[in-house]
Amino acid sequence: MDRLDVFAFYTLLAIILIHIIIFPHHKKFLIPADLTTHYPESIHPFYEHIARTRNLKKLIPGIENSEPTFSLPSSGQVLCFVETSEKHYGDRVPSIASTWLGRCDNGRFFSKNPLPDAKMPFSTVYRNLEDDYDDLFRKTLFGFYYSYTYISKDFDWYLKGDDDSYYAMDHLKEYLSTLDPMEPLYLGYRMKPFLKDGYNSGGPGYILSNAAVRIFAEHLYHDEVLCPYDWAEDRGMARCLASIGIYPADTRDENGLHRFIPFRVNEWREVPDAYNYYPVKKNGTLVSEKFVSIHRLSPTKMILLDSILYPSSGKRLFTPEFLNLL
Repeated sequence: MDRLDVFAFYTLLAIILIHIIIFPHHKKFLIPADLTTHYPESIHPFYEHIARTRNLKKLIPGIENSEPTFSLPSSGQVLCFVETSEKHYGDRVPSIASTWLGRCDNGRFFSKNPLPDAKMPFSTVYRNLEDDYDDLFRKTLFGFYYSYTYISKDFDWYLKGDDDSYYAMDHLKEYLSTLDPMEPLYLGYRMKPFLKDGYNSGGPGYILSNAAVRIFAEHLYHDEVLCPYDWAEDRGMARCLASIGIYPADTRDENGLHRFIPFRVNEWREVPDAYNYYPVKKNGTLVSEKFVSIHRLSPTKMILLDSILYPSSGKRLFTPEFLNLL
């Protein structure tokens, strides 16, 4: 760190210590996003030096789109972007490229470095962002902003995906066809802690309607008070959207079963109720027959699941109980 970064770091540390000593009535430690909300005038100047920039003049010059992306549709039902890292170019990326990503109307990988394999041609490179988990919040904000503002404003829905998640695209498109993209909708698996109205878990991905991403791009991306840095990308995105009245929607099916699957099914039942916005049954079926996404799949299991959902014979023999085996 240079001298200014060191000064900003120790100043923020001092403010946190003062907060703990002088304001003991706060029973829980405030994360940076909470600090900027409680003390925006004192925190914000120092916070700007620690949080990585969202300045488009610094980020846009680092964008490189692979040549095949220019042949992708500029309108349709769903634009999908998958945030990935160079360390997964040999395993997760090929499994996604060979299974569900091509079923998006416009599907591409977002990463810091170009993909090495011409068989995985659709990529947008962010050279001016970091290839680490600590930069995931900024990458996600910029991903939605860039997708809407620079790729196209003419998709109904914008999906941010993880590189260890699988999407049943026919289920997703069928579900989205029942909703109005001109309403500001925020879809995913709703978690309970930290925020009053919860947040959508980043694992199984989340989706913004055209109206929601337009509001985000026009009113929130550049506003670091309404949309402050949060080391937890999914919570930070929910806080950002909640500041303007957009909250997670209930995405369960008509039977109360879940479309977005955040954990392996057997592990899911062990997650404390305090983390799930809607109760999770300890027995019986959890997963909707028309599930949209499932998180924490290895590349091998992703390919296996795809072969079952989309068999070469054309005859699907899938039941939700199969997911218990993954």
